[in-house]
Amino acid sequence: FHITWITFFLCFFGWFGIAPLMPVVRKDLGLTQEQIGNIIIASVAITVFARLLIGWLCDKIGPRICYSLLLILGSIPVMFIGMSQSYESFLLFRLAIGVIGASFVVTQYHTSVMFAPNVVGTANATVAGWGNMGGGATLMVMPLIFAAFVGAGYMDEQAWRYAMVVPGVALFIMGFVYFFFT
Repeated sequence: FHITWITFFLCFFGWFGIAPLMPVVRKDLGLTQEQIGNIIIASVAITVFARLLIGWLCDKIGPRICYSLLLILGSIPVMFIGMSQSYESFLLFRLAIGVIGASFVVTQYHTSVMFAPNVVGTANATVAGWGNMGGGATLMVMPLIFAAFVGAGYMDEQAWRYAMVVPGVALFIMGFVYFFFT
């Protein structure tokens, strides 16, 4: 149970990790307001399709393997979004990161099979709440990670890129934790 909500927390942290850094990204990549709007739409719209696929995969291979794959594969665009040099490449990375939003399905699926019907609603509400808090925590923590890289001597244009490696590594590690400990 605890690994599930921590994992969900980290998924939202990785999914929304770039959001508080967007003023720096916008300046670095020369993005327009319209392009930023497209990036936001892409990161959320893809979850509709990803959730359908992930729900099907949970039924076929189970939540443990499904979540582990989602975490490990989802960590790659989170870590590598810093390689973006243009609007198009940033949009594609953001689209790929949006797939992590399907973590909601696996979390609810896994929690539903872990608990008895008389407490499953409370369990699902708890993991969902803690997971969604990851989206809020990112607004406070990612600027601090960014600031740590700036404080270490990196320019803003480098610091946002390196800062995104942190949630990516956390997701990658949790992929293995989820596989071996749930």
